[in-house]
Amino acid sequence: MPYQSDNTHLIYAGGTFGGHGTPLSPLPAHKFLPILQDLLNERSDSRPVILDNDCIKDSSALTPADFVYFYELINTAHTQGARRFVLITGTDTLSFLASFLFHAFAGSDMSLVITGSMKPLLIADDFNYQIDTTSDAWHNLSDAINISQTQKGVFVQFYHQTFWADNTQKIDSLNPNAFYGTLISHQILTYPPIHTQSTDTIRHHANSVNIKSIFLLPNDTDNIAQELVNIRGNTTAVILIAFGAGNLPKSDAITTELDRLHEQNIPVVCTTMCPFHGVSATYAAGSWQYAHHVWSGGKLSIPAIYGRLLWLAVNHALYRDNW
Repeated sequence: MPYQSDNTHLIYAGGTFGGHGTPLSPLPAHKFLPILQDLLNERSDSRPVILDNDCIKDSSALTPADFVYFYELINTAHTQGARRFVLITGTDTLSFLASFLFHAFAGSDMSLVITGSMKPLLIADDFNYQIDTTSDAWHNLSDAINISQTQKGVFVQFYHQTFWADNTQKIDSLNPNAFYGTLISHQILTYPPIHTQSTDTIRHHANSVNIKSIFLLPNDTDNIAQELVNIRGNTTAVILIAFGAGNLPKSDAITTELDRLHEQNIPVVCTTMCPFHGVSATYAAGSWQYAHHVWSGGKLSIPAIYGRLLWLAVNHALYRDNW
């Protein structure tokens, strides 16, 4: 059945937004969606349409195959006429999924807004499923619906802020103002276009993607080199989470391993454990690595780097020229 282009199409994927009980876990669709639909009917003038979705889980459990599932779900509805989407997911991996979907739908005529909440929509310990009036859930959702009706692109909506979805990061595990990124009013980064593979091919590649990370600590360089030694041919890419502006200690063993990974076509991307402003080649302590084929993460957050690497990987386009 064709979808209506002027309706917002809502996807509930779980997370804190639909969490309930102690400890919190996402309510299944058959319990949560009727409550959500009644609330939308009562409070929303736009009457969003809730799409069927089989992937409802805590976002910490999402996998590359799940990311591709949401791409397929949205893409299928888009090909049948839908142009406005809101995806409700958990905040743990919201930025990772948002970055992936940003690249998946770059240049599209759709509006896709990813949101969630830091508190559940419902009072967690009330089994009459009463709305929690202190929660940020409804405000985030209603703002996301409004953005889907007025803006074109892929966005993250949180705490009355609209960010471009390519480069956000969760920076607080408790407070409602939990995300940081490039606001819609600011210019976003530009990325080279890539040829998108068929959905069957993308789904197939998602099952074998293995993006690893190495988080630096002030350990001996032999320990860092050993972590690189452990990276083998079944690895798709490596995110090197370094100090400061991308600084890391240098040794002959580390440079040898970086060169080996390059020869095995395993990209290594350097980023920083700092939440703001990314990496640069300002310091000698970090600039040396780029002569050994390491890619710079630039101003991208860790989730942004992962999302872009994943989209390139499932399309077999993981080359420096595309980075």
